[in-house]
Amino acid sequence: MPLFFLSYSHVPVHRAGRSPDFDRLVFRFFEDLCGHLAAAGGPEGNAAGFVERPGTPAEETLRALADCRVFVPLYAKRYFTDPKCGRHWTAATTGPADTRPAVVPVLWTPYPPAALPRAAQYDLPAMPGDGDEAEEEYAATGLHQMLQLGEELGDGRAGDRAGRITAWLARRVLYAAATVPAPPGDRHVPGPLTALDNAFTAPLPAPPTLRITVLAPTEEQLPIGRDESRYGPAAEDWRPYGPALGPLADQVRALARNLGFTPDLVAFDKPRAELRGTAVPDAPWVLVVDPWALENPRVADQVREFDAVRRPWTAVLSVLPEDDPQTKERSERLTRLLHTCFPRFLREGRAGEQNAVRGLPDADVFALWFSELAESARMRYLRYIHSQLSAGGDGTGDRTEGRP
Repeated sequence: MPLFFLSYSHVPVHRAGRSPDFDRLVFRFFEDLCGHLAAAGGPEGNAAGFVERPGTPAEETLRALADCRVFVPLYAKRYFTDPKCGRHWTAATTGPADTRPAVVPVLWTPYPPAALPRAAQYDLPAMPGDGDEAEEEYAATGLHQMLQLGEELGDGRAGDRAGRITAWLARRVLYAAATVPAPPGDRHVPGPLTALDNAFTAPLPAPPTLRITVLAPTEEQLPIGRDESRYGPAAEDWRPYGPALGPLADQVRALARNLGFTPDLVAFDKPRAELRGTAVPDAPWVLVVDPWALENPRVADQVREFDAVRRPWTAVLSVLPEDDPQTKERSERLTRLLHTCFPRFLREGRAGEQNAVRGLPDADVFALWFSELAESARMRYLRYIHSQLSAGGDGTGDRTEGRP
């Protein structure tokens, strides 16, 4: 029986042209994963894993689903719209909890948070936790692109990074397999596969909420001498990238909706109590900062308190517009304020997160990093919720139990 079952969305032939290798990178990953399993002391050959190839009999696929100890889905937007993948999921997660395989998802290609169906919302792709270049690339682009760069474009460094991620995934599969009992010999999946329900057709949950705080002074709160042309009566009137683009609050609302979120703009004071408590948060939180606001000592103290706790479901972006003469003139002072108020975010964040804290020069760069950090905050939020549920022992947590 195979240790793991690799579930993926087949690329339709009409989309891939006449090439016989339209799923070649899937099979390359499968072979690499099996090799790393063997190198780590795991099983070899057919005992290592199973992947459905063109022409594989349906009965063989069904048997492998019943016998595997670890279910390895390749997460991509297409995966969650493929009925066959939804039936794989049903087959793997049907039956008593102590007979089901562990689930170790792989981030194959990035997908929006709203694409994650209810059935999979607690089974999220983990990250190695090393914070190195390989992890950053895996989190940003997915393993498919890393393999593609390494193999098709001859990028040796990308290939090496893909190899490190695959080796880590192999260790994770081995660890997950050790946390679940061997499937009973009489375990079966009601067949045929085409008769199973598609787990991903359940009604989609409501769009996830994204809390957003715009921390900027009003016209009446501006530091002495600061030009008020980019400000208004409320913090949400702040127009850092000029009047033509309108308030940044309107831009972040639109960006959040495009990402599949329901934006909830809140004042900075509202969620701060949540950071000091132990209650499970309601939503991920993105803080957008005007460095000029940090000239106010009270605001700076509150921001330092926010930074000191640095919850996993939070993200920070600051704005240093390159077309603002005053901001350019005071850039050294404003940069020092950001470094003083956000030492943990700058010390512990990934490279992109650090750049976002240091200040984004124009609206296009801001939109790019807001989208990136909003989605990563959502993923970290779900992992946090997931870990809290696991610690509570209510059975809804991570079925891999640990994170090697």
